Amino acid sequence: MLIAAASCARGTATPHGAPPPLGPIAVITSVDQITLPIDRYDVTVEQTRTLFQASTVVTRQCVQSYGLSYPAPQWGDAFGDTPRELKSRSVLYGFFDPAAPRSNGYDAVGVSDAGAQPTISDAVLAVLDGVDRSNKAVTVFDGKSVPDHGCLGKGRAEVGDPPMPADSGQLPDGGPKVPATDPRMVDVNARWSTCMKSKGFDYASPWAAYDDPKWRSAERPGAVSLAHTPQEIATATADLGCKLSTNLMGVAVAVETAYDKQYIASHAAALSAFEQSLDDRLGKAAHIIAAGGANAG
Repeated sequence: MLIAAASCARGTATPHGAPPPLGPIAVITSVDQITLPIDRYDVTVEQTRTLFQASTVVTRQCVQSYGLSYPAPQWGDAFGDTPRELKSRSVLYGFFDPAAPRSNGYDAVGVSDAGAQPTISDAVLAVLDGVDRSNKAVTVFDGKSVPDHGCLGKGRAEVGDPPMPADSGQLPDGGPKVPATDPRMVDVNARWSTCMKSKGFDYASPWAAYDDPKWRSAERPGAVSLAHTPQEIATATADLGCKLSTNLMGVAVAVETAYDKQYIASHAAALSAFEQSLDDRLGKAAHIIAAGGANAG
């Protein structure tokens, strides 16, 4: 649910000077072949879970300090994507997973339903969010002051807002970016688009096909609809075939690799500081979880 947008983080920008040269362009026919230099710096699903668990421990303890019970959310389902699933979608190439059932259309993961969440009482809501149901600020509850932004705010403050996994946009200066004008991507997108037109589909780029509003869910903004229409399945099938016939994925990975290397070389100190800060937060989170003596998700 939360991952769909986070995993499409690589943006576009106006290039400065000539684009970085490409190394070898591999023929990519599987998600498992997609590896990038920036991967070593991206936050993992497990790291995100750890930070959320620590935040939840603090939040629960805060709510309990008012004599209330807090049914903590379960984060396992919300961050259930595997690294392979996260690699299957990107702003640069849309959706790519030859091993996925064609009947799934553009649904990269087969979204799971975390189930109905327990009802939260007015009292718990007041201390949890620091506002009541009418959105009026709650600063005191039962004679005791309420933290800024409630107990949820206190939980987030302890370890910082947990980053989304595999979201390079959270790296220093927004991470590496592939310009929309990169000539290698412009060329392969044009060849992909020509292939799609030959199959009866008119899209300028793979992302345009993947992000077509016709496949989006009204109930779950940003997510693919759970009901996959014949049109979506046909489009996704043609999209995959054109990616394979043009080796769009091989070109995309080579282009991303070139920009990743350029970014890493120019941000060595900032990336080192980012890694150290994340390690410190994870160390603190592990201590909070151990001291809390409870499973937060």
